[in-house]
Amino acid sequence: PAQQPAEQTTESRVTLMALGDDLIHNCVYWSAQTPEGGYDFTSFFDDIRPTVQQYDLACINQETILVKDRNLIESYPVFGSPIGVADALADTGFNVVTFASNHCYDKKETGITDTLSYFHETYPEITTLGIHDSQEDAQTLRVVEKNGIRIAMLNYTYGLNGGAPGKAWMVDRLVTFDAVKADLARAKEASDFVIVFAHWGEEDTFRPNDYEKTWAQVLADGGADLIIGGHPHVVQPARVLMAEDGREVPVFYSLGNFLSHQTQAKNMLGGMASVTICKDETGAYVEHYELLPTVNLITKKPDTGWYHYAPMLLSDYTSELAATHHIAGCSVEAMQTLFDQIVSGTAGT
Repeated sequence: PAQQPAEQTTESRVTLMALGDDLIHNCVYWSAQTPEGGYDFTSFFDDIRPTVQQYDLACINQETILVKDRNLIESYPVFGSPIGVADALADTGFNVVTFASNHCYDKKETGITDTLSYFHETYPEITTLGIHDSQEDAQTLRVVEKNGIRIAMLNYTYGLNGGAPGKAWMVDRLVTFDAVKADLARAKEASDFVIVFAHWGEEDTFRPNDYEKTWAQVLADGGADLIIGGHPHVVQPARVLMAEDGREVPVFYSLGNFLSHQTQAKNMLGGMASVTICKDETGAYVEHYELLPTVNLITKKPDTGWYHYAPMLLSDYTSELAATHHIAGCSVEAMQTLFDQIVSGTAGT
């Protein structure tokens, strides 16, 4: 008999990357000032830009809320960052920005409305997550279609530093299991694949705590297909959870800092999630995932006394660059050793 042709299968793929906290301390925005009195953060992203632009979906956590009024610009502990940060993120190629963090309500309603009005009017193609300037926006599920795959994205924070907004819908929070499960059910129905970005955990700890583990399992059981976490300002490992329906769900517990002016070597190490999402006749799933180390190179400008920030993949970081780092203890070997210890679970608490 004539040989039957092989069954034709249709597969589509989306590549996704995510970076940790873009944490704009005062040294960062002072160093970004232009002679004209504005702010230009674009050059700080030069080293990561080629990597970002290789991916279909490029995500970053904007830890500090943005403001239009220069008088509201402020640093730790109550952050308000120049609105020009948005221009640098767009220029770099990020098309998903997460905002739900403990600092997103630092400037009350003004920070949220300033941030979102600027993004929505200037960069409508960028998907903003976690904060809302209207109840209608809060009820609008974010579903992005890429290469034939519909991807729903949710973003939550464990809490807020500046007190809860009177309009509870302004910030998406991990309040009750039932409320988040309802969101997940809605997201699952509207998409092929569900991603949750979670702001959680204990600062400066290299291992997920019970809160993270509990919520991660709830999210996986509720329908999340990929979970990406942040908040501790250091990297935590990536692990795979088994959901109650048998799905394997990768969890990046913390991507740490991407860009900041924190002053310890451990805060200079960040993580980049690199994920390939595949869809075939069985559905959509994670085909490949990887946690890659990044390092935030801070160098001092001898002519001005201010700084240049050059976060990059650790694979692009050389001993020559490390020798110029403003923060002590950031050799290539030290960064790689710490990353390896975190991934293996042997780093100190």
